[in-house]
Amino acid sequence: MLSIFIYAYGIADKLQSPNEFPTPLLHLTYVLQQSADALLESSIGVGLSSVRVMSALSDRTPRSQQMVASQLRQTESYVSRQLRVMKKQNLVKVARNKKDGRQRDVVLTNNGKHKLQKAVKLLEAQQRRLLPRKDAKLFDQSVDKFLSHI
Repeated sequence: MLSIFIYAYGIADKLQSPNEFPTPLLHLTYVLQQSADALLESSIGVGLSSVRVMSALSDRTPRSQQMVASQLRQTESYVSRQLRVMKKQNLVKVARNKKDGRQRDVVLTNNGKHKLQKAVKLLEAQQRRLLPRKDAKLFDQSVDKFLSHI
């Protein structure tokens, strides 16, 4: 079924050498991430990695770096590196946890909240371009089913 989606929506042309990846699904994932990252960087100046971290944050409730890393299935060092860059861009506020000084609490700034909203709109529009509305429901169901087995 996945190969049907790839060829039906013209993505196959962007998959230059399938032998570079162990499976077509990993190759497709890579191409989609690169495409989304380029779109976000050129449109709002924030990459997909930052958007993923921002999507795990709130503008009101502080979240620990550890909680964010766990939610994203990433290491704390990955999240820490992303947060350093995002803090310089005024996307997040990072503060020591009052109860445990070793922990860092993170919230979105207003700038971060607005960039995240723009990013979500751009990514949703990109998905609509790649996946016609009539197929979106079936695709969403297939993705949900796939993810439930992971």
